[in-house]
Amino acid sequence: MLIADLIRFTLIPFILFLIYRVYHKQKLLANLKKACTQGQVLTINDPHGLIEKAFSNAFNQVQQQRLQVENGVQEQFKQHRDYLIMWSHEVKTPLTALSLLAENENEVASIDVQQQVALAYHQLDLILTYERLADFNHDLVFEWCTVDELLNVIIKKYAVFFIKKQITPQLDITNDAILTDTKWIAVILEQLLMNALKYSKTQTTITIKWRDNKIIISDTGIGIDTSDLPRVFEPGFTGENGRQHGSATGMGLYISRRISNLLGLKLVLKSQLKQGTSAILQFPREKVRHC
Repeated sequence: MLIADLIRFTLIPFILFLIYRVYHKQKLLANLKKACTQGQVLTINDPHGLIEKAFSNAFNQVQQQRLQVENGVQEQFKQHRDYLIMWSHEVKTPLTALSLLAENENEVASIDVQQQVALAYHQLDLILTYERLADFNHDLVFEWCTVDELLNVIIKKYAVFFIKKQITPQLDITNDAILTDTKWIAVILEQLLMNALKYSKTQTTITIKWRDNKIIISDTGIGIDTSDLPRVFEPGFTGENGRQHGSATGMGLYISRRISNLLGLKLVLKSQLKQGTSAILQFPREKVRHC
């Protein structure tokens, strides 16, 4: 009789409690699996003990962080795709111009062909540079190079634009040496020079100076509106000039600023509307050797 009472009052409730605990754990595991596969938070309506509650909180924090990272990656992928689509249209622009020239003229001037080809190469170089930024630190070679040699190579590369718009480069540089990666620094200077050429009027002058450890590229072009100036280094921002003149991706200055920061340089723009723009690239004192 005593044994029967013991079974009735202890063993049966224990078995029922054990069944409930197994059911609760299975439900918890099902919710955990669902949360993992569907990216949801883990919901425990009646957590048993501090351990389950602490686990639920910790899991939800990790899940929230994972979702934020995934959303960030998706947003970056979307921006990357949009930029590539935009650049593809920019590359088509000079090719379309060449096609129209060929249709309308029996003979196309060599300078016109060279200019459009150079524009296409410039846009392709920007695309490749944008792609290489992800592995920036694996593609660095620092060496001493003279300011005049570096700038003369870039001016020669874009001579066709100077000739086409009858713009004169006015140089005031020395043979001081700078310690930098010549390939990456050339990307910055080429973009700054292209902007000066693009927004300058014909038969004007672009001044390139070396002063106080700074390369200064100045034009007397259309300038930048005061409201646009703080945003010119944002990715994809074209501003009023881009809307009026077209053929602008808004990525050139963004890439230039990003490279300058990675190289430990300082890039700023100073501009007044309808008076011109000065792009200033400053080098640290320890990276300059005066001759």
